[in-house]
This record gives sequence, structure tokens and C-alpha cells, in this order.
Amino acid sequence: MLKLVPHSDTVSIDEKNIKEKNWFVVKTKSRFEKKVYAQLQDLGYTAFLPLEIKFSLWSDRMKKVEIPLIPSVVFVENPKIDKERIYLIPGVYQILKSNGEIGVVTPKEIDHLRILTSSELSFEKITPGEFNAGDEVEIINGPFAGYFAKAVEELNNYRVLIEINSLGLGYLVDVPKNKIRIID
Repeated sequence: MLKLVPHSDTVSIDEKNIKEKNWFVVKTKSRFEKKVYAQLQDLGYTAFLPLEIKFSLWSDRMKKVEIPLIPSVVFVENPKIDKERIYLIPGVYQILKSNGEIGVVTPKEIDHLRILTSSELSFEKITPGEFNAGDEVEIINGPFAGYFAKAVEELNNYRVLIEINSLGLGYLVDVPKNKIRIID
């Protein structure tokens, strides 16, 4: 197995990303997410791999497995990167770009993903735009306290849409009615 060593020569993305500490997306080959994540950390990068727990039915038992929330994606926070070193990691496919520049994921969007994967929330992955625009709500209590979302439907709880705009993803989260307030 190829083991890479941290390298001190780095290239700055730009001043905006250095000040804001934005994240970027490293696309991986299928099923290489955990290996790429480990290698990035070994190289000294701050990486994040959102994992969700699923229960898989095997022939003789139920197996609890951790799978990537977003397949083939690892997030990296580092204002100074050496892209060539990242491409040397086995399993790295590309660094996501937008209009020729390295694509940016905001710290707030990373926080949303951290909350989703670290709590016992009931959620469902969707693609934004599948629903009609609903009421804007503020979540006033719970893990998403202080965040704004779109109310999608009202049952016993509100179902709200948490959007990760830079990736074109969204997650439907069930939030009790007493933990949100409608924004006028």
C-alpha cells in the first residue's frame, strides 16, 4: 500500500477561502470514501466524512453498517492545499470544481451535515426542488437551534427541508412543532 508523507509546500486557493475557512469536495472512486478520508487525515488535512448508520439484513442476522451519507464524497477544510498531493492518494477521482474554480462548501453547510450524522434525528435524503415552496421557519430548540429552514409539510411534527445548496442536496428532518417558529 502506498503511504504518503505530509508535505510542507502548499498552494493557497485564495484569500477569501483562507479567511472563511471554507471546505471543498474531494470526489472518490466508489467505496473508497473511508480509505481516502484516512489518508487525508494522515497527511494533516482536516477532513470530514459524514456517515449514516443503516441496518442491513444478512441471511442470518441484522448487521449495523456505517455508510457515507453522500456517496463518493469527502470534505476537506484547508486554506492551503497541495492539489497534486491529494491526487496521489489512491481512490481520489477529482476535486469538485465550479466554473473552473475549486467548489466551496460553507462551514454552515458542514455544520448541518455534522448535526444530521451525530444525532438521532429521523431524516430522508431528497433533491431540493421536489416540493412547493413552504413557510420559512426558524428552529428554536434542538440540534438545529438557530437555523432557518423551509417547512415542507405538517403532520404531528413539521417536516423541514435543510438544504446544502453548494451540493444541490437537501434533507427532510422531522422537528416537533414546539421547537420551531414560522417566520413572517
